[in-house]
Formats: sequence, C-alpha cells, structure tokens
Amino acid sequence: MANSHLAKTLAAFHAVVHRTKNRLIAIPAKVQRDLGLGRRRNNHVVLYSIRRGGRGRWNHHLSYLTYDNELSIPADVTRIRPGDPVEVKLHRFIPDGDALTPAPSPSPPASLLVALAEAADEDPRSDGSARLDDYLYPFLT
Repeated sequence: MANSHLAKTLAAFHAVVHRTKNRLIAIPAKVQRDLGLGRRRNNHVVLYSIRRGGRGRWNHHLSYLTYDNELSIPADVTRIRPGDPVEVKLHRFIPDGDALTPAPSPSPPASLLVALAEAADEDPRSDGSARLDDYLYPFLT
C-alpha cells in the first residue's frame, strides 16, 4: 500500500454525488455523529478513497471539508459524474491550522531557565577557578 494511512478506514458509506453543488458529496449525519464532526468555519482536511458504486478502482484524494461536512471530487476523477452513486472510505482527518503562526511564548518555568542562562554570562569573577577557595572559604566557616 502506497500510503500507510489508507490501511485504516474510519468510516465507509454510500452516497450520491450532488447534481447542483459542483460534484460535492455530503457525509451522512450518522457518520458525522460517529466521528464527532461538527460544522466549522476552517474545517478539516480529509484523506478519503472514492469509486463509483460497487465497481471500478479506488481513487485516493485529500480534500477540504466544507462548513457542512461535504467533500468535493477532484477534476482528475472523470468517470464520476453528478447524480452517480459512489462508495466512500474516510481514512484520516487532519485539522486545518496556519503553519505561519508565531511560536508560543515559553511557559513560566521555561522563562526562568532562559533568564538563568542569560544571567550566567554576568559572572563578576574573571579569574576562573584559580581563586575558588578564596571565594568559598567565608561560607565554610
């Protein structure tokens, strides 16, 4: 199998391609409930397999889900037309996130470590460990 994610099927269903919605396929309500899909503005990317009802080879594609949890058939799948019955297997849902978001600020413990590392360069001793006993002797007595 070319993609290991295709080995796992989260849900499978039969549907009919919308005639008026530019080759969209609605995920049935029961499947949406079972998978915990809700209506979202920036919806997930879905990895799915599709073929005409009961015959033909499986086409594997990635697609954005619409707000209403519908997926679109890409233009390279020419044998599936509006009104055709299809079989669909849903393999993986990938949350949509902005890859260019800034890195999160460090947590308070991490901030302390960063401050300590920056303060380590401010050591007033310039003679290294040559006079270490002179520095530590007052603390030992």
